Amino acid sequence: MTGNTGSDRYVMRISRMTVDKLGVRLYDRVSAVVAELISNAYDADAENVVVRVPLATLLARKDRATGEVEDYGHTIEVQDDGHGMTREEANKHFLRVGKDRRADASQGSRSRLKRRPVMGRKGIGKLAPFGICKSIEILSAGGEKTDDGYPVSHFVMDFDKILTDEDTPVPMDVGDHDQTYRPVSGTTVRLIDFLPKRVPNQETFHRQMARRFGLSQSDFKVIVQDTRNPEANPPREIGTFEIPLMEGTRVDVSEQPVELPEGQGVLPVGGWMGLAKGAYKNEEMAGVRIYARGKIVATTRAFGQSAGFTGEFTVRSYLVGEVHADWLDEDDGDDLVTTDRQDILWESDYGRAFREWGAEWIRRIAAASRAPRRKRVEQLFLEASGLEAKARHRFADNEIVSTALELGRQIGRFAAEDELGDQEYVDGLVQVVLSVAPHKALMDAFGTFNQELFGENAGIDSLLDLFSKARIAEMASYAQIAYERVRAIRQLEKVIDEGGDEDVLQRIVTEAPWLIDATWTPITTNQGLKLFQKQFAAYYKQRYDEELTFSISHPKKKPDFTLVSLRHRVHIVEIKAPGRKFGAADWDRLHNYIEAFQDFFEKHHQLTANFSGGWVVDLVCNGVGIADRDKRAAYEYWSGQGRIERISWTDFLARAVHANETFLDAEDRVRKEAGDHKPDTILS
Repeated sequence: MTGNTGSDRYVMRISRMTVDKLGVRLYDRVSAVVAELISNAYDADAENVVVRVPLATLLARKDRATGEVEDYGHTIEVQDDGHGMTREEANKHFLRVGKDRRADASQGSRSRLKRRPVMGRKGIGKLAPFGICKSIEILSAGGEKTDDGYPVSHFVMDFDKILTDEDTPVPMDVGDHDQTYRPVSGTTVRLIDFLPKRVPNQETFHRQMARRFGLSQSDFKVIVQDTRNPEANPPREIGTFEIPLMEGTRVDVSEQPVELPEGQGVLPVGGWMGLAKGAYKNEEMAGVRIYARGKIVATTRAFGQSAGFTGEFTVRSYLVGEVHADWLDEDDGDDLVTTDRQDILWESDYGRAFREWGAEWIRRIAAASRAPRRKRVEQLFLEASGLEAKARHRFADNEIVSTALELGRQIGRFAAEDELGDQEYVDGLVQVVLSVAPHKALMDAFGTFNQELFGENAGIDSLLDLFSKARIAEMASYAQIAYERVRAIRQLEKVIDEGGDEDVLQRIVTEAPWLIDATWTPITTNQGLKLFQKQFAAYYKQRYDEELTFSISHPKKKPDFTLVSLRHRVHIVEIKAPGRKFGAADWDRLHNYIEAFQDFFEKHHQLTANFSGGWVVDLVCNGVGIADRDKRAAYEYWSGQGRIERISWTDFLARAVHANETFLDAEDRVRKEAGDHKPDTILS
């Protein structure tokens, strides 16, 4: 690749700080680096650019122990068919960092042949590759064509060698092809010796590249070739950055220029803004992209507006756009683009005017889009939920069905759109709608009846309709209770039949305490029990130096046991899986609980006053297998004292089934009528 080292044919004058700050620090993404090289090709009048890159690849790895970087031997190559450069041009222009090319009469603000407004200005883009690699090879054929072709300049920029001296000239390594000839002009930049960076997959890389350019020229094309897996990812052109928009939200911003204060004139803009059809799915689509001379210079989600403006959530989650403002990067005026070309100087005179202009457009878009966005989310919810079919299946009354649909529309308008793909979330909203609909219909019927009564038009039909809806509302409440109980019993049956998992069984019992005692109601789960379990856990920790976990308060942790309050009595629910017997080790643990409960109740009369029925251990298991004689005797003693009540899983399930057989029979009837499909409810 290289020949003479230390030649003075190509010399760069640059300080260590310049390379470090402008190369490594500003460009740390592969896409950002490649975009800079593409910009150079555009400014060199190229019509075709080929990017050869290993997609979805880690370029190098850093050893955490030694800090050394292991390079995997990949290359990234950007090849163009532009006018190229000679050795003299390379030294005079390319290897002079920080030179404003637009102020140079020999270069100017437009490209040499096609007169394109050039993107480059600050002269630091050539350092961009040092953000991801340590070696940049340049091979360029340019100048006047001779009988032999175009003369070639070939050299290598080595990061470590450039940093050897502080401000002295740095000779470049000369390549083997230097001062040879090529039949066509153009430049190839090859990057090797990488830092620990990753190239994203094809879709992500194309998005990242497409958003960086807002060009309308038909004579400039960029093709990406995957060097790692070319069969899976054939060559593909970088196209325009497309974002599906919510209907009716796109506005043409060119209709209103940016007004400067005190009659100083206006600044032209082009492009559009609107709301995306869905919430941001990736960072590339987020916000309004601002371009100057066809290259991105900033992205904003709210044009610097402070929090709290109307429609803020929608704007910050859905606002997209493409705004062109070439005056941000004028040839003769102030450069309003930050060095890294990632933002603009908002506090400048033009920047403040631009911010006010953008804020006004955002207010318009937010106001105009409120109705269509809600309508869209409403429709998505109705489609995802199948609410109308479920409401008709549950309710015979058409007015209640209509009420359910209206409630569904109202809830749907404010649903979290991102969650509508989660069936559990959608089903939860459906249950709310179907539970509330009969009661809402009843209240509407009351209102209608009241109006008719005072209007002296109330008749027996109105009264019967009112009673009918009251009955349906009452039945809906029972239906919800029945649904939850049947669901828990069916789940319990399934777990027991499959051999059981203690964690799952513990959770079922925790969520359905009526399995312990059918008289349980939600009212019995009170603050007294929460305070009791907190104080008992502290007491147990002090006594045995062991943390206790109750499944009531820590549903995501494996519980030691479950506490339930039933009829002023504390139940300690201890379970063993159906396939396991209660053994000696289980007894040792339970015995500690029993002694702790016994002492705790004796020493804390005020705290335990709410539980006048005392405490009992509900031991759910299919057998006791305590071989040790003394431990067996202790177990039998506490059982004889009524402190342990053991029940098998078969009897436990049978008791729950017996207490809820009315609900279960109703479910069986509905299943039969529905052709054995799972019913929406068990009462009709």
